[in-house]
Amino acid sequence: MAAVTGGRLRADVVRYWRAVELFSPQRVPPVKPSEQVYAVSSGWPLPWEDSSGLPQPRPKYAWQHTVYCGVFAIERVRDVLGEVFPQGEDDDRDGRVGGDSALMSFTVNQDGLLLKDSVCFSACAWAVGRTRTPGPDAAAWLDGFSDEADACERQMLALGDGKLRVQGGRAGPGGLLAVAGRLVADAATGGVVSGLGELARGVVGEVLDGVVGKAAQAAAGKATESLAQGVADTARPYGTDDTAGTDGEEGSGQLPPDALGSRPLAFDDIAAFTAWLAARFGVEADLTPDAARVKSVQVYQSREGESGDQGFLNSFIADDLDKVSDELAAGRTGRALEDYLTGADRIDVGRRHDVREEPLLVLAGLSPEFVPLGRWPSATDRSLVLSQQFAVNRLLAELDGHHGVFSVNGPPGTGKTTMLRDVIAALVTQRACALAELRSPQQAFGKAYTWRTEGYARTVRELKPHLQGYEMVVASANNGAVQNISDEIPTLAAVAEQWRDEARYLPEQASLMLNGADAWGAVAARLGNRKNRGEFTDSFWWGNVRERGVHGGVRRTRTHQGLRDVLSGKSDPSVEPVDWSAAVRDFKAARALVERLRDERRKAAQALDGLASAKSEAVAADREAATIAGDLPDFRQRAAEAAQELTRLEDVERGCRERRRDHQSAQPGLLQSLFTFGRANRTWQDEYERLTRRVDRAIDDVTESRTKLEALRGDLAAAEQTAANARAVRGRLESLERTVATARRKWGDHVPDPADFDPFSDRATLERRERSAPWADEEFAAARTRLFIEALRLHRAFLSASGDVMLKNLQATMEVVGGNAPRDLKQDAVRAAWQNLFLAVPVVSTTFASYDRLFAGLGKEDLGWLFVDEAGQAAPQMPVGALWRSRRAVLVGDPLQLEPVVVLPWTAQQKLRTHHEVAQEWAPAWTSAQQVADRLGQWGTTLPADLPDGSTEVWVGSPLRVHRRCDDPMFTISNTIAYDGLMVHGVGDRAPFGPPEGSFWWDVRSQEATGKWVPTEGQALVDAVNRLLDKELPSNELYVISPFRDVARRAGERLRGLVPHDRVGTVHTAQGKEADVVILVLGTHPDAAGSRRWAAAKPNLLNVAVSRAKRRLIVIGNRDAWQGQRHFSALARQLPYYSW
Repeated sequence: MAAVTGGRLRADVVRYWRAVELFSPQRVPPVKPSEQVYAVSSGWPLPWEDSSGLPQPRPKYAWQHTVYCGVFAIERVRDVLGEVFPQGEDDDRDGRVGGDSALMSFTVNQDGLLLKDSVCFSACAWAVGRTRTPGPDAAAWLDGFSDEADACERQMLALGDGKLRVQGGRAGPGGLLAVAGRLVADAATGGVVSGLGELARGVVGEVLDGVVGKAAQAAAGKATESLAQGVADTARPYGTDDTAGTDGEEGSGQLPPDALGSRPLAFDDIAAFTAWLAARFGVEADLTPDAARVKSVQVYQSREGESGDQGFLNSFIADDLDKVSDELAAGRTGRALEDYLTGADRIDVGRRHDVREEPLLVLAGLSPEFVPLGRWPSATDRSLVLSQQFAVNRLLAELDGHHGVFSVNGPPGTGKTTMLRDVIAALVTQRACALAELRSPQQAFGKAYTWRTEGYARTVRELKPHLQGYEMVVASANNGAVQNISDEIPTLAAVAEQWRDEARYLPEQASLMLNGADAWGAVAARLGNRKNRGEFTDSFWWGNVRERGVHGGVRRTRTHQGLRDVLSGKSDPSVEPVDWSAAVRDFKAARALVERLRDERRKAAQALDGLASAKSEAVAADREAATIAGDLPDFRQRAAEAAQELTRLEDVERGCRERRRDHQSAQPGLLQSLFTFGRANRTWQDEYERLTRRVDRAIDDVTESRTKLEALRGDLAAAEQTAANARAVRGRLESLERTVATARRKWGDHVPDPADFDPFSDRATLERRERSAPWADEEFAAARTRLFIEALRLHRAFLSASGDVMLKNLQATMEVVGGNAPRDLKQDAVRAAWQNLFLAVPVVSTTFASYDRLFAGLGKEDLGWLFVDEAGQAAPQMPVGALWRSRRAVLVGDPLQLEPVVVLPWTAQQKLRTHHEVAQEWAPAWTSAQQVADRLGQWGTTLPADLPDGSTEVWVGSPLRVHRRCDDPMFTISNTIAYDGLMVHGVGDRAPFGPPEGSFWWDVRSQEATGKWVPTEGQALVDAVNRLLDKELPSNELYVISPFRDVARRAGERLRGLVPHDRVGTVHTAQGKEADVVILVLGTHPDAAGSRRWAAAKPNLLNVAVSRAKRRLIVIGNRDAWQGQRHFSALARQLPYYSW
């Protein structure tokens, strides 16, 4: 019963998060003609009707227009929720979230024709209407959006095809709802309005009666079935007809039918459909969705008919949260998600170990026995530092063979990606160990699954269980983080120069994935959205390279180097296949070497670990031996004297016995006794008794002497044993010392000094310890690296040796990856397809926004490993679907950098939370995915923090501590304001840098400001940038940032032509990026203390800002106004300042 209750509690949390996502619309761009965003107004032509207001498109480009209908202020969502839910105390932290969203969006081409796959409806607007009717007490309150959106889409497609028309609109002032006409069916085209509800049907019926008569109405009625069929045809997936090209040939199939509407859309269409939709959703009064906007963008002419994602209005994860909540309620969940959703009251904080307070436990966790066999091919003299290796060892030890969650705290510049690379190498090597035990590659495969696509059969065979569970997915809320990892790993720069000749795994295919860039191995691929997936299959599988044409556009060139060509034997014949048997033999030999070297270091580590106790034992044994050392001669002399005395007494005893025996033989006879009248016998008897007494006394003396001798001998033996034990203990100590000394001679500083792990070590010792790489000497590092390289070579040999099986498997897999497989494909078949992809490409990456569509069809724990990067930026609900599909998860991030952006206002989050009856800890505004995972960690530390519940410290997962990005003072500022000295500076020696010669604060005083923008600061910014560029600083090594959007926007305008536009932005846009020089423009009027308090409320924003700068930081702003703010005071103390 408890398990069911726990499942229901977790399901409630996920349902709450789904509700938050439903009420969290995406913002639509504000009206800004300079950026081609226009208001839609009655009497004014639309951009596709009159393009004279648009710039001339570039060669080979055409205009495409996204229309946002029914624009409303997002704040109105909170207002509605505030009215519907019981009122509680207002929270002072309620930040008013600005911006607008819309009821729907769609895209048209340059002629105004609807792109039928672009229609999108707002789940938030629909949910607001449902909050009024039927209301939150209804069991199905927030159920049914997909069906509703499908019904509305059918009407929009009918409007685009002219099967609906507008009647009764009027020109003049007013919003869309005021001037909107009504939608009516066009009998001439066989149109009909379906899904309108009874009231709307009546209105349409009246219009039809008065306009086209009963005959037309009847015709419209007969057209219902044909319209429904027409809409269904429009929605038919691309390539699902019965015609097809040659099986397996790239690009086979036909173009999607009826991708465009048949008539241009006009203002009346936009107004009428907006009014109809607002009424259908029931939000006319609550949201007043009375406006529309158009955003015009240039696209390649060849892609004019393809819609992008600029019109998406909804949460990307709401549907997945809905699915997972049902699975949780039914008890179908895996350990990783179950752990993640554990309430704070059920977490055993007593099992936590603070790595800063218990460094000896860290040393134990670094023992060679925990070091994975494989290692990333980085330089052998640049192994992971202590905290990185500890994190790798612990996460593998805790999750290998088990399911669950592990968290790593990664402050800026501490090598999160470097650490993850070694985990990847370890897991690839583990799978290679399993491959090497196969008698033949064919033994790797199990059950086969088949389906038909475009009339052709596809087959994929699943992997045997012992080869499953190694699938690795890197996911993040931050697209830049995903791209950084998956795009960097295959590049040649990711491999140290010393390994570039040896480290090669499908390099040609990796280069194709990177569009021709130098690459060493296809170890990772960036998937996610459909565009990325298409480019992956196009390059990796089909071998196409994308080239920009002379006159614009993109041209694809077939290289015949795709993996399909390789497996089918059509690739470059100069590329020799790898022999399977040889690869197995070489891998096993490399593994045996690593195991031998690891065992040597394990023995040395055991010796080192036993050294302290052996020294203590030796001291105690020596002390005891010394105590009895002076008594030994006396013991020996007394024992010798006792032995002599015993011998003498034994001689006496023998003499007594002999005299008694002689006396006994002389006993008088009968006659003698008779002649002496018995006197002779009496005399003899007296003597005999006397002799017997003497014998008895002699025996007693001997017994006593023997007992004394035995006691003396026992004392002597004990003393001698004590001395022998002391010699043995000293011998063992000397043996351990010799082992450790030999290890130090061979492996130098890689043999740790336990004294450095004293919890009370001084700062210098601590820093030396943290920068060390225990047991990672170059010989061991090289052997581990070669084993990883042999593991990849074994994988490559497997692909070749499995022949036609992998060719067919991956042919089918590419349909699953590209989203072209049948939608009703069984889960087992989908899982088998992904297993085969991960066998070829060990790691794929995606954003959470694309995760559920990428892995559609997969279920609970179907994937092995999930790595969440920048988890501190992800709202707690973001990884839920990924965790549900994964057996093991490692979340890497930092709660002290930028926090998740939550669109829904705080009061609305609270009202939804109380309705779903879940604890405060699950409110998205209170936490992040990283913090949720950190709570579970056994290994970590405590950092100061201002938490929403009033706590002043936060437990973080296993921390990475050596910072290798920033020079001082940026490092010191970050380490001071955010990390309580946790980080250690590990940059090392760098070449001199300048100008500027040092970081500084340019103090700019001005009483003039427009919003937060201070024009005088803008002048100082231009001056600073010009000086830097004049001194030949590359513009791509400069980043200009500000805490505020309007300051960043104005800065970008002032620097146009000087600095690339993507090098100017807010601090939020700079997360994950770095530059030699960063200019931080603070802004704000001297009297605008509220804005400064917001920026300084937490260390996060300033921490990110200063840690972007590798060499120099220039701050521009009013120093007096800012230095009194929390955290900025440390900035002011560290930077010299000059007046501008």
